[in-house]
Amino acid sequence: MDRMTTIERRRRTTTERAWLGVLWCLIVGAVATGCQRGGERRQEPTAAERAARRDSLEALFNARRWTSADSLGVALREARASGDSVAVAVACRAAAMALQNKQRFAEAAQVVQTGIEALHDTPDTILEAALQNTAATGYRRMGALFEASDRLYDALHRVETFSGADSPEGKRMRAFLYNNLGNVYKYLNDGDEAEIFFRRAIVLDEELGNNNGVAMNYSTLGSIYEYRKQNDSALAFYNRALERNIRGGSATGIAICHNHIGQLLMKRGEMDSALVHHRAAYRVLQGEGEVWNRQRAALSMAWIYLQKNNLEAARRLLDETEVVALRAHSFGHLEETYYCQAEYYRRRGDYRAASDRQARCLDCRDSMARQRDEREVVQNRIRYEREKNDAEVFRLHRRNEAVEANRRLILFSSVLIGSILIVLLVLSVLLIRLQRRRNRELHEMNATKDKFFSIISHDLKNPALAQRNALQALVNDAAELDAESLSHYYAMLLKSADAQVELLYNLLDWARVQTDRIPFTPVTFSLSRVVEDEVSLMHMPIESKSIRLTVDVSDDLCANADRNMVATVLRNLLTNAIKFSHPEGRIAISARQDGAWITVSVADDGVGMSADKLRTLFDAGREQSTRGTRGETGSGLGLVVCKHFVERNGGRLTAHSEESRGTTFHFTLKAK
Repeated sequence: MDRMTTIERRRRTTTERAWLGVLWCLIVGAVATGCQRGGERRQEPTAAERAARRDSLEALFNARRWTSADSLGVALREARASGDSVAVAVACRAAAMALQNKQRFAEAAQVVQTGIEALHDTPDTILEAALQNTAATGYRRMGALFEASDRLYDALHRVETFSGADSPEGKRMRAFLYNNLGNVYKYLNDGDEAEIFFRRAIVLDEELGNNNGVAMNYSTLGSIYEYRKQNDSALAFYNRALERNIRGGSATGIAICHNHIGQLLMKRGEMDSALVHHRAAYRVLQGEGEVWNRQRAALSMAWIYLQKNNLEAARRLLDETEVVALRAHSFGHLEETYYCQAEYYRRRGDYRAASDRQARCLDCRDSMARQRDEREVVQNRIRYEREKNDAEVFRLHRRNEAVEANRRLILFSSVLIGSILIVLLVLSVLLIRLQRRRNRELHEMNATKDKFFSIISHDLKNPALAQRNALQALVNDAAELDAESLSHYYAMLLKSADAQVELLYNLLDWARVQTDRIPFTPVTFSLSRVVEDEVSLMHMPIESKSIRLTVDVSDDLCANADRNMVATVLRNLLTNAIKFSHPEGRIAISARQDGAWITVSVADDGVGMSADKLRTLFDAGREQSTRGTRGETGSGLGLVVCKHFVERNGGRLTAHSEESRGTTFHFTLKAK
């Protein structure tokens, strides 16, 4: 434990404290000065100018050796001198990466956040994504994989929706983000998802001609296949990565590939081939200042030398790695170094020294466990802050939901009230229309009632009185009447009876029409047969006036209608024609087919009618009644019934008339 105390004391040397102190002072100074000067500028740079400035600053910082406080201070002073927020953000990113290399992840996260805040007034999507990527790298190394993925997906969404997503810098940043996401899934042991992201990064790097980027992703794919124990595929990817690194001239990349290949060959027991690759990695990194991977190669070479019992070569390498690891405070390398030294002393037979090295190895392992505990504390703090932020977001979300719910309630209430008012308005209009229609129907019903009572009081009364008078005369003067007088009275009785029968038939048909109780049975029938039947029924009235009747209806003319209704229409029209024809007058019944319709005509050369009477001819409420040429009476209901029957069969009834020249009725029926 005393040795471990010495190691801990060395880790907290004055030089380290000075380095961190200078780092923080310079970052604060850079942020303050950059923000002040950014506020003094009158005009913000364009996107192209900002990109050029960012690229030049990143090139400058990438060329620096982040090994001392002095070199860091120079770079940060240059960032401060630039006088814009982009320079401040680039400086913060470079400083955060330096802190992460020193495993100061919490401080690095704070510096990244400072850089992001510096871009608040000068949005720069690419640079902000780069800062998020740097922060995610720190979280990933700390084991806070959820936080890392959250940062990466947020940055990826911003870049993919950025107008310059397909520009070279946009593709380059997307490749970085894909690679980092692949590493996150790799740490989660989700090799399939990791491989998807690495291959996406390779596609973008190929488009950009970035050999080093392609090599980095090939190398990581090789480690995934090595984890799956698909060693041949892993070796193929490592060799591809090595080839691309050679093209790109990346010494670090070449060394990493040699180390990967050497480790794989060691697992396969090919120690000589493995030693060749580790030596190559060791030589390539000499003078490059890249300590971590060089020590990785040295430890592998030392272990191979131990297996080959080349103890002196192993000792030289282990002494070197111990000095470098102590200087860099790399407990991982120290643990492996002490483990190999314990093996070295066991092979030498110095078991006391071997036990001492084994104890140091365990102390390093405990120190790494404490570091993990420290990282867990930082993760817990991060988790607490995140949960706190989530709670605030949830509270705001609930408040917004409440506001939105109130807005929807107000909108729904407004729509509902408006709908109710519209419905009430529509109902009011409909009720008004219904009331008007009912009033109109009531008026028509009253007119019909008046017509009915007029018929009862007039048209039925007159024939009945005529019959009564004739019978009274027969009773009073029966003994004095001769045969001619008796014949006159009998004719009067027959005439009044015929009028009553016709009126009763029309009243019956009219009543059935009004109550809609008349059946409708359309059939196909011969129109000439119906005409013949109705003409034969009117034979006596026709003979009594010596009327010349002509019928022009073809025998093969067939209609599709209700036969009884058509017969009633023909009977009424023929009765009217006889009634208003002069003795020895003419009546013509004809029918002709025009396409799908048949037009039937009933014409007479009788008294005719005026235009005023013609306009109200089919009106059941009209009051005038015209007597026939021999004083025949009529109610006018027959024509109303005819019109209804024709329309019920889909046809139309019309009349043409001139006074003293006769009348012609036309109605149409559907042909067969």
